[in-house]
Amino acid sequence: MDDHAPDRLRDTVSTLHDLVADVLADPEALEDRLDACDAYVVIVADPATGALDSYGPFDGPTALLDADRRRRGLDEGDLDDVNVAVVRHHLPAAEDSGRHAIAS
Repeated sequence: MDDHAPDRLRDTVSTLHDLVADVLADPEALEDRLDACDAYVVIVADPATGALDSYGPFDGPTALLDADRRRRGLDEGDLDDVNVAVVRHHLPAAEDSGRHAIAS
């Protein structure tokens, strides 16, 4: 992870709660705001230990809801320094790798 990645992850937390509110209000409208990709993955990064975990793949609204659930759980455990972010997931093209990635 590069030196600026934790800052970028932390910046996403402030918008995460707003996006989750949008999902709950109108999931279909949010789809217009999401980038085109195969799926989304929730990334959890602990700057104290360097641990990095990913969860998914999910569709966009489900990824945001999962990230919000994880963020709330971490906050309840006083782990507010742990970063939670939603990132795009792209499957490799079959012609690039010779076969598709293993499905989760």
